Amino acid sequence: MKNKNILIIIIFYICIEIVLNLINSVAYQMVNTLFWLLMLIYLTWDIKNSYIKFKNNIKHIIFMIIISSIYIINYLYIGFLLGFSKSPYNHKIWIVLMNIVPKIIIIFGIETTRLVMVLRNKNNRKLLIFINILFILLEVNFKMLIDVYSDKELLFQYICSSIIPLISCNILYTYLILNASYLGVIIYRLCKEIIVFLLPILPNTDWFVIGSFGTLSPAIIYVIFKYKFYKEKNHIKEKRKNFVEKISYLVTFILLFTLICFMLGLFNYESIAILSNSMMPYFDRGDVVVFKKMKDSELRNIPENSIIIYSIEGQNVAHRVIDKIEKNNVVFYRTKGDNNNLADRKLVKTTQIKGIYVFHIKYIGFPSICLYEYFNNEKAKV
Repeated sequence: MKNKNILIIIIFYICIEIVLNLINSVAYQMVNTLFWLLMLIYLTWDIKNSYIKFKNNIKHIIFMIIISSIYIINYLYIGFLLGFSKSPYNHKIWIVLMNIVPKIIIIFGIETTRLVMVLRNKNNRKLLIFINILFILLEVNFKMLIDVYSDKELLFQYICSSIIPLISCNILYTYLILNASYLGVIIYRLCKEIIVFLLPILPNTDWFVIGSFGTLSPAIIYVIFKYKFYKEKNHIKEKRKNFVEKISYLVTFILLFTLICFMLGLFNYESIAILSNSMMPYFDRGDVVVFKKMKDSELRNIPENSIIIYSIEGQNVAHRVIDKIEKNNVVFYRTKGDNNNLADRKLVKTTQIKGIYVFHIKYIGFPSICLYEYFNNEKAKV
């Protein structure tokens, strides 16, 4: 009966939350904080009286503190690579407290509710999935969702930067409460969500970086704990087998981390999908070109016949250099596609150049092209 009551309350509150969020964001914040404070008080009392047993292994808590610290370091590391921008939040002590205290109450309220619901229904997989969906809906910004709904590109970006990370995080939180530590989840969430209110500068990230980091971080933590629990459960004693497994996990992690960094443009190399056949037969539409970023000194001395990647009118182009022109100590390059009859009409400035061609991979750029064309067709209709 208690399970049903809590479920009904949460479903009813989600409906109120959507309406409030659309009508008045300030009222929504106040009601949201008050609701989770009341839920926290009630469920804390309920846990004591119903003797709900939950895991709080001290080793797992320490492990989660370490992981949370690594998360913060990686978050700041992105800033050192991509640059920082000034924080939009005021850092006067009383304003910082006004920002973080409601956040702390909400996090404790949500995770205590999750704890009760998950542990009371841990043997009902379908209900656990439904509970997870409810907790995802609780944290979706429906006002933002409705605002971007009419623009397919913005909607796609919002889903990638917000909805998918929410799904990834909630799966992790439920898994950790079932298998590891309720306090560990609280610690991780506090570190992840309060740091933005405390730092005077924040990493200068776009929707892709936010979405990738927000989705992959909980996924990697999930894999780490999965391996940790597997090891604890099975007590692997064979040193050779243990060594091979550690190496395989390490190699997988390194490859995954390298791929993520490459996709985020954190290395000296980046990639673009080719949209046209202007460079046939060297590479074709749908191929992905990997290019090397260049220093300012290198941009002035690009050899003729090199393939450069440059930006023009918001679009990336990969064409061959056929001539170098210098006017008033400013360097320009004339470019041409191998499959084009004429040279490109506009000269390319060094400030437009993103890098120089290194190699290409066949066909794997078609998904990116399909998305690009779909969003541009939608804009054209509007």
